[in-house]
Amino acid sequence: MEEESLNAELRADLIANYIRDFFTQSIDRTGTGAEKYELCESLFGRADVLPMWVADQDLPTPPFVIAALERRLRHPILGYTHTSDALCASVVNWQGQYGYQCQPEDLVFTHNVANGLFLAVQALSREGEGVVIMPPIYPPFAQAISRNNRHVVAVPLLYQPGATDYRFDLAGLAQAFKREDVRLCLLCHPHNPSGRVWTRTELTQLAELALAHNVILVSDEIHGDLTLPPNSHCPLASLSPAVAQHTVTLSSPGKTFNLAGLQIGYVIAANPAHRSALQAAAARVKIDELNLFAMVATQAAYSKDGLIWRDALCQHIQNNIAHITHVFAEMAPAVRVVQPQASYLVWLDFNPLIPQVFADHAALQAWLINDARLGLNDGLNYGEVGRGFMRINLAVPPATLEHACLQLRQAFAQLYKDVL
Repeated sequence: MEEESLNAELRADLIANYIRDFFTQSIDRTGTGAEKYELCESLFGRADVLPMWVADQDLPTPPFVIAALERRLRHPILGYTHTSDALCASVVNWQGQYGYQCQPEDLVFTHNVANGLFLAVQALSREGEGVVIMPPIYPPFAQAISRNNRHVVAVPLLYQPGATDYRFDLAGLAQAFKREDVRLCLLCHPHNPSGRVWTRTELTQLAELALAHNVILVSDEIHGDLTLPPNSHCPLASLSPAVAQHTVTLSSPGKTFNLAGLQIGYVIAANPAHRSALQAAAARVKIDELNLFAMVATQAAYSKDGLIWRDALCQHIQNNIAHITHVFAEMAPAVRVVQPQASYLVWLDFNPLIPQVFADHAALQAWLINDARLGLNDGLNYGEVGRGFMRINLAVPPATLEHACLQLRQAFAQLYKDVL
């Protein structure tokens, strides 16, 4: 017990040190080609917005990952590199922390999770068929369907502001799964944009429906590592061997360790037929070689150091969520801050201010850009049910968040003055 207490104290100290030494510093990304900054003018019509949109972090990549990359760079040859047993073992071990005992042979590596979505749609459905999604949803879900000549079968999540905010429409899903042209359902778990973590009970209900109608579930679990306490991440495929045979899991270290620029993701498919179909689809577009540095970074991230870094990041995220929730409660209590159970993306519901304060969604968007000078993700990108919503990225240091809150306060103060 004494050793456990000592380990807990040491872990707490390491987490506090990571937050102090790495998550409080403001880093200038000028000249790095950072998409979040470089695309502001084309997306928002002005370059001076504070960009809090695309889901990468304005926080450093872990120092132990940088160190691993530097060690590899000391070797003067950067040639073709095969996918090693060590890389596969790191993924298997990492997934094991969630009670998911996948095998190295289950893995199909991709360049990112969106890549995996597109491959899954190509491999596991046919042109002209329907594929189920549950809006509001990360835009590549619908894109993977329409761009591969399938059609979207939308079963929107049920939204009721409160403790859980979003839940599955099980009756709607049952009807969709009965369709003869539906054999595939894309799940976002945890959910992007709301941050909802689906419980074991909810996942079991979904899986039972899918198994009953022989529908394959593709579960995007890239935000699973960033599940915020006291919530816990339950991989869909971990429910049972039967569910694993009907599930294709997508993940990546990219979101957790800020590695998006290195481009790596992976698919886990326990069902040999699904795996073969995915491998064939990947071969057709020559996705069979990975970025050397992406592999090095993944092995360094999926480690004991990575576990502590992840926990520190989650604590920092929770601090930021609490802060912005307080700020909105103070300056615009009608705005609903959907409380995420995972990740650093926060879904903001401005609908109570429409049309009383903002004439419509377009007016809200224009005010955020031109008055609050914030570049957020437009809720309509996540489906029509995203009307009146915006998504904000809180993977930022405290100074950036304070800057955003100051701009919001000033914009709301002027808005209320104009309205009154």
